Amino acid sequence: PMEASLNDMETALEAARSALDEAKSHATSAIEAVQAAAIAQAEGAAVAVAAAEEAASLQVMTTVYNNTTPSADVASLTYDDVGYHLSEMSPPFIDEDQCLVPGEAVVRVEKAPENSRRIFAGIDIPVSVDSVWQVLTDYSNLQKVIPNLVVNEVLELYDGVPSDQVTVDTNTPDELQCEEMSKQLKGSLLRQVGGAKVVGINFSARTTLEVREWPQGMPDFAHFRDEVFEGKSRNARAKDNAKTKLQRYRFPRPFALSHLPTRDISMQSISNDDGEFRLYQGVWRLQPLPGCAPEGQDAMRLTYAVEVSPRAYLPVSIVEGRIVRDLCTNLVAIRDFVTARVPVQV
Repeated sequence: PMEASLNDMETALEAARSALDEAKSHATSAIEAVQAAAIAQAEGAAVAVAAAEEAASLQVMTTVYNNTTPSADVASLTYDDVGYHLSEMSPPFIDEDQCLVPGEAVVRVEKAPENSRRIFAGIDIPVSVDSVWQVLTDYSNLQKVIPNLVVNEVLELYDGVPSDQVTVDTNTPDELQCEEMSKQLKGSLLRQVGGAKVVGINFSARTTLEVREWPQGMPDFAHFRDEVFEGKSRNARAKDNAKTKLQRYRFPRPFALSHLPTRDISMQSISNDDGEFRLYQGVWRLQPLPGCAPEGQDAMRLTYAVEVSPRAYLPVSIVEGRIVRDLCTNLVAIRDFVTARVPVQV
């Protein structure tokens, strides 16, 4: 009987040990399951965070422009509503004392490093922004408007995507953001040859330009610097800018009124261009001028900012005068062309 009891106790002990081992196994499995769930949850959270960060860095075009003036109905604004005075200009690239560009083209030239120049010009035109936009984006017919344009060949047309589908990675440098955004916009690739006479010699300048349309205007990061007054005169800032080198996708900023909507057209010589310019990049800026035309009629301001850097064999000091004259001629020609197409209202 004693031996039988010991056997029973041993059997019970083995059963208890087996049950304990099984319980430990279940507990371990449960802990592992909890840990796995926690890890999965953490990984899911990490994925969610990464996705959120990526979404935050990829902003749509309309978000990028959240600090710009909405395209409201400016036709209802009066001259007094706009306030055409110096403090509202961003920046006054023409002259300190010119609140409005006069009837003829006005131009300003600034020096830049490495055989380069920055040129700013503008003209007021008694038509709508749409009228000028249609002419400047009719790429295959630009030679009918622009004097001295000997060759104007459309190599490619870019369809672009809707503005609410244009994205930009805000974690990249400004010039890369500008390039990324521009590649998604409508535009054209043009091969142009301009003919002119320089110091008595017939001269032709070849360039292949990538043209892009910015219907909401270019964002601040697309320009070579954010112009602010900082207590300095325009001439003082021009001296500072003379030290700023030209850089692709850091466009010069055309003259404009700061709180009115703008439309821009950018152009830039392609990176492997074999023409006479090491770099040629500029911006047409179109802006309505409410209150500056008779009732029922329109007025707009067309301004242009361009950076030119001829090849080393062509000193910029020799050609800058011709470039300035041609630019003024082009502005007047555009004005005359569009006003001739718009019926005069009496």
